[in-house]
Amino acid sequence: METSLTLNDVSWRHTVRDYSSWKPWAKKDGPGIHSINLEIHKGQILGLIGPNGAGKSTLMKAICGLYDCKGFDKTCTSRRIGIGYMPEQVRWEGRISVRNTLKTISLMREETVDVGSIIQIVGLSSKSDHHLDNLSQGMRQRLSLACALIGNPKILVLDEPLNGLDPLAQRAFSNLLESLASKGVSIIISSHQVADLEMLADRVALLHHGQLLIEGTLSTVRENLGLDDNSGILEMICSATGIDPGDVSLELSNDDLLPFKQLGGEEE
Repeated sequence: METSLTLNDVSWRHTVRDYSSWKPWAKKDGPGIHSINLEIHKGQILGLIGPNGAGKSTLMKAICGLYDCKGFDKTCTSRRIGIGYMPEQVRWEGRISVRNTLKTISLMREETVDVGSIIQIVGLSSKSDHHLDNLSQGMRQRLSLACALIGNPKILVLDEPLNGLDPLAQRAFSNLLESLASKGVSIIISSHQVADLEMLADRVALLHHGQLLIEGTLSTVRENLGLDDNSGILEMICSATGIDPGDVSLELSNDDLLPFKQLGGEEE
């Protein structure tokens, strides 16, 4: 399988206030990601899974170059290949049309952008002259995806793109992503809509406390975790992390960031 991007030992930590010091400006390393090794395959959809606080959004931003991460100096193509990023929340508001919004954003690029083609790809042709204030949540998500597609990226990084969509809009958006993947675009996606992600992803990467626990196809992950073929993503998360199913949606504490019990090993 052709690889679009390889991450080698990528690490990054947020800087937070150090309350143990009397100095109000004192800082310390806080939550982050640690020694992530991961291959992004061309034309495949990789689902990032894990409870809140696992490091999914941090890893996505690191891949997009928003953080100056240790490990990217070893990844010679990471900053030179085209990467499109769709953040979790974008507030599209105003009396400006979809078409003019994309035209304005495309001015940031040196090369000419075919805005009409992007509008057609994401299924906004009938809404291209509508004002942002009049768009549904599903149409707003498509507009965010259209922005990520400016520049014809080889990799798309999508943070919770299914949030706020009704089931019909979720399925339509998923079909759109599958179509892009079939054209050779690599897609990295995180979502709390585990059922849709389970049907959508070719591979999954399970994160916990900023570390990569396991990665592979759904069948491979199930086998490595000792789960049956009917086990879903929620069961995978709980089996690998030891978290109670009722707590998966809760924010987890990453304060100490100590190594945790690994698959097949004991806590150090």
